[in-house]
Amino acid sequence: MKIGRKIHLLLLAALLLGLLAGCAPKETVLSGDEQDAVLAFSEAKTDNLLAGMNANDYAAFSADFDQEMSNAMTQAQFDALKLDRDAKLGLYVSRKVTSVVQQGDFYAVIYSAAFENDPDVTVRVVFRIADPHQVSGLWFNK
Repeated sequence: MKIGRKIHLLLLAALLLGLLAGCAPKETVLSGDEQDAVLAFSEAKTDNLLAGMNANDYAAFSADFDQEMSNAMTQAQFDALKLDRDAKLGLYVSRKVTSVVQQGDFYAVIYSAAFENDPDVTVRVVFRIADPHQVSGLWFNK
């Protein structure tokens, strides 16, 4: 009886996970004119963000943040991120777009970036679709 109950619980958990995965916004890879339209606004904002980080300038770094991102990345959190990023990766050097995706109400631009101490870091910058396309997320992955 206990084994049957465990199997039922596992099947129920698998079903719930499947339903939750099906409810997640679909990610669509953009190309051509759609990708170019996103890059037309995102590249300058990404330049400002990364240049601000290199210069230790929180105002420049956060100039294009939406309210949620501003709340999540305060000056103190920026200082901690910068200290950690500089120690591990060094300063930002360059980047190349690897893909642009749309997921729900957001665009994500994924870059292969070079830093002083690591030439292969994935950087993901997320923008709101709604104009003025504010920055809503930032990740550095190694």
